[in-house]
Amino acid sequence: MSDYLSTTERETEEMLRKIGVKSIDELFEDIPDDLKVKKLNLPKGKSQQETMEIMTALSKKNKVYDVILRGAGSYDHYIPSMVKNLSSRSEFITAYTPYQAEMSQGILQAIFEYQSMICNLTGLEVSNASVYNGANAAAEAMLMCAERNRKTLVTFDNIRPDTLKVLKTYAKRRGVTVQVLPAKDGVCDLSALKAKMNDTTACVYIEQPNYFGLIEDAEKIGAVAHENNAKFIMGCNPIALAVLKSPAECGADIAVGDAQPLGLPMSFGGPYVGYMACTTKEMRKLPGRIVGETCDHDGNRAYVLTLQAREQHIRREKAYSNICSNQAYCALIASMYMSSMGADGMAEVAEACVSYAHYLAESLKGIGFEIKHKGEFFHEFVTVSEVPADKILKALDKAGILGGLKLSKNEILWCVTETLSKADIDKAVEVIRRVK
Repeated sequence: MSDYLSTTERETEEMLRKIGVKSIDELFEDIPDDLKVKKLNLPKGKSQQETMEIMTALSKKNKVYDVILRGAGSYDHYIPSMVKNLSSRSEFITAYTPYQAEMSQGILQAIFEYQSMICNLTGLEVSNASVYNGANAAAEAMLMCAERNRKTLVTFDNIRPDTLKVLKTYAKRRGVTVQVLPAKDGVCDLSALKAKMNDTTACVYIEQPNYFGLIEDAEKIGAVAHENNAKFIMGCNPIALAVLKSPAECGADIAVGDAQPLGLPMSFGGPYVGYMACTTKEMRKLPGRIVGETCDHDGNRAYVLTLQAREQHIRREKAYSNICSNQAYCALIASMYMSSMGADGMAEVAEACVSYAHYLAESLKGIGFEIKHKGEFFHEFVTVSEVPADKILKALDKAGILGGLKLSKNEILWCVTETLSKADIDKAVEVIRRVK
């Protein structure tokens, strides 16, 4: 365990002598005795080998699925070995957020590269150095748009439920109203949107693809928002952006989303990283950190933190956002993934997702399932069947397959990524076919 002990007994005694006290207990003598814990029931320390054995035994309690057919916001993508190995280097793992920019040129350059790739992906001019996750990014974008006389966000009931909850939580304490309109056939209803737009509407938020996997007519939705002088926010799956129109092409003022599909494992729900990008017009309201490129005194390329409109750098009451950290390490992994895949590689991943998802949909239709929504979808879709969802998912689980997400008694949200093969899908369909 010597790897994890910061000081030896001799070093501890030397430090105590230097500051003029006889024991560590003396450092805490001002704390009343009744507040001190008299005895800690701690087990004896373990060696590295013993610790590894214990953790290995615990890990065997996990259920590992051979085939994953569930998404709903957390996606199983192949992570190149380069990403795993390079991101495990000590200089990356130990590099924290760049409080002293002049001493953090390496991490600043890495963040700058991440921002640049997010801008390429979204088509927008400015990106920040990330936030906690996609839901958090959506809520921060909402606050960017809220103004004195415009404090209503309009969205639909086809966005991710967790994102909607976070939007409402942020809105409640900031005087913002969240209006949720019903979707029509799974997609945003333009007629309903037009009817709700008024002088109090600050922004319109949609997801592309939406929670049901359907592809929205984002350009028309953005046009409706702008006709009413409201901002347009798009929450996008970054893998889908490799083949779909970019948020900039759809007229978005702000693009947000969860970058988990970009090289981050599912990890039981986190840690993930939320990306944010916007137009130059909106950049002064962008929360978190932004890294810029400049030249030092000698004309050499250098990186700096810029436009720091956050509570840690200015007076709290004047800050646009009080978000106090970023997910720089996760953003670094995302940039490694994008660098290793390249534009063509990401497009191939997206195309494989679409192809396999449509193959599963057709296979399920062949055994009596109905595809609930008629619109085009990316890599997720909803089915309806006479057989209860619980029975289907239980049979798949028994076969080592994580089935889709149950939405109702007879509805399941399925997801397919490039990690599966035709044989995997055929195996799952055969299991489902036998369920009565």
